[in-house]
Amino acid sequence: MTGYGWAGLDAVGHTLSDSLAANGDGASTGPVDVWAAVRQVGQQLADVLGDDVDRDEARQLIAAQVQMWAHEQMVAGRRLLSAEEQRRMAQAVFDHRFGLGPLQPFLERSDVENIVVNGCRQTWITYTNGAKEPGPPVAATDEDLVEWIQLLARRGNSGREFSHANPLLDVALVDGVRLAVVHWVSRHPHLAIRVHRLVDIALEQLTGLGTLTGPLEQFLRAAIRARRNVIVCGEVNTGKTTLVRALANEIPADERIITLESDFELFLDDPRLAHRHHDVVALEARQANAEGAGQVRLQDLVPACLRLNPDRVIVGEARHGELAPMLEVMYSGARGSMCTLHVHRPEHVFNRVVQLGRRADLGLSPEDLHLMFGLAEPLVVYVQRDPVTNARYVSQVMEVRPPGDSVEPARNHIFVPGPGGRATPSGGHISAELLAELSACGFDPALLAPDGGGWA
Repeated sequence: MTGYGWAGLDAVGHTLSDSLAANGDGASTGPVDVWAAVRQVGQQLADVLGDDVDRDEARQLIAAQVQMWAHEQMVAGRRLLSAEEQRRMAQAVFDHRFGLGPLQPFLERSDVENIVVNGCRQTWITYTNGAKEPGPPVAATDEDLVEWIQLLARRGNSGREFSHANPLLDVALVDGVRLAVVHWVSRHPHLAIRVHRLVDIALEQLTGLGTLTGPLEQFLRAAIRARRNVIVCGEVNTGKTTLVRALANEIPADERIITLESDFELFLDDPRLAHRHHDVVALEARQANAEGAGQVRLQDLVPACLRLNPDRVIVGEARHGELAPMLEVMYSGARGSMCTLHVHRPEHVFNRVVQLGRRADLGLSPEDLHLMFGLAEPLVVYVQRDPVTNARYVSQVMEVRPPGDSVEPARNHIFVPGPGGRATPSGGHISAELLAELSACGFDPALLAPDGGGWA
């Protein structure tokens, strides 16, 4: 067992069950349900263990309640748990109420990236090296798992509902943990937990990790200082959000940043990052309640945020109708803004813009969307993941310009896939206007020579 929590739950369960199963004269009263014992102690403290309770105080309350519960077990004819067993029990109760229960020890590891749960008994842990291994069970029954998920949903930033009426849940928990759940449209509850390890991240760190090269790092740093709009593209789980965080950390600390997200993932307003950004407003879309009222869509937040006087706007992910107003923001509202976009291939980005426009029923023609995209003049940065090594890296950077000879926006491929698919300078494919802006912000044009951006 790691520490005194849920890791190795089966072993702990056997220990506690064996301890509680025999009464004073050696007769067996049957195995004790450890899951039920943890839930029972937690329920006894439900009125005092609010989300705002001091964690040290919570630990003391839980320890006292576990001691009282153990005494009651002894009075009922079972032997008293040892101090070690009571400490493990108290940690399990604490993790169930304030952490992620049996999964909490994995969140405390630096090499765990994603966790998926298929019903109460099957768990898979994915590590940063790409390895995938089975994890511990998370509940005694699917019903208990649903009850625990509902507790997590209430604990999230916006207190979301998870029920038959709302069978899909996306919620951001504390410390960079994102939870997605599906149930009642499947046989079992299914959870996907993503752990954002690189919250306080800088471009130079990504260069050290191999995501960027030195020339590409210098190019992106100058682009942010020159207030160039940036769209980070890629498939799921390629590190788009991490790259946006690193780019945001190049924004001057005194600029006012407003982030718009379906579910909080950027965490730029985290108090631990106050040294990075002094003035951040984080806005999150809101689902409708059970009566269908109260919904606030991301596309509603885009124009609303402009009234809050942002210097820059960052949309965590453009999925629906927020893309068109976001392009308006990039063109005329807050230059130097950013967003992410799911794209399978970088050359699909223009069709993706049209697809999202049609999906949102904006009443805009493809020509209108292409023109808006071109006038925003964003830099499109494409991120990939190596399925073998799990390494993330930028493979292309494209400058988008207003349409010229065709309907689609004009584009310059500044960085193209080089050895191993990683971005390398294409050699001079950049507008004079952009190059002048970057040079004014300290960028050395010599770094864009074909031999100036190779990978070590």
